[in-house]
Amino acid sequence: MDVDSRPLDGPGGIANGSQLNLTDISYNTIGRLDHFMFATIHGYDYKLYKAPSPVSLHGTWSKVSAIKEALNDYEMVVFLDADAIIQYPHLPLEWLFNYWGIDQNTRVALAADPDEPQNKDSHGKIYLNTGFLIAQRSPRTEELFDAWESCPSEVKYSNCSRWAQEWPHEQAAFGEYLRYDFDEPQEVLTLPCAEANGYPELETSTCHGEFIRHYWTAKHLVPAAVELSIAQYTPRAAHTMFHQDLENVLVNMTEPVSPHY
Repeated sequence: MDVDSRPLDGPGGIANGSQLNLTDISYNTIGRLDHFMFATIHGYDYKLYKAPSPVSLHGTWSKVSAIKEALNDYEMVVFLDADAIIQYPHLPLEWLFNYWGIDQNTRVALAADPDEPQNKDSHGKIYLNTGFLIAQRSPRTEELFDAWESCPSEVKYSNCSRWAQEWPHEQAAFGEYLRYDFDEPQEVLTLPCAEANGYPELETSTCHGEFIRHYWTAKHLVPAAVELSIAQYTPRAAHTMFHQDLENVLVNMTEPVSPHY
């Protein structure tokens, strides 16, 4: 699923019916098309939530309410920011869930941020990035999202209103409060930064997004990255088709042939 509180039907927007300009496509549009294509390949439902602009909150807070809403209809919800892409579209989510050890006790799974000073909470613990989030429906998960959504109002967590507008917004609220309250085994699963965050061009970190690439500070690279993730399959498919029809395609003039009379 994707979420946005901004207009979706402006020039080049994904909800705009005009033909796409592929030489000047926005990361917002191509990123969401990447998510839509992945869901279509594997038979998953895809939803783009047009959320209302949060009152007195930064726009990124809208993802919390939208994911909470989606969990009313789905057992598992996978959210991606528009600048996050799936590197290997052929790999199903079930494979990734198994690989990362997501089980019935997992409420949410998020990738660690790079180990840098600005990415740590007040206890010195690395933030979990909310740009790629897996949520599994349960009463405990509902409790988590209720607490997260209400965090800036300080109903439960004092000083959380700081993160209503200050970066990193809902991510800091989760890192400073939620993950410490929901700390039963496997409840909040940390995914490796190298596998589910960052991008290859990032020279200051080992977070290169082996499976999920998140281009936080290099959104201009998203269109080319999506094209590459899709194009990597074309030569392989062509090679397989070539070999399936090798006897008809290959004419070997180096082998002796019987003369024709």
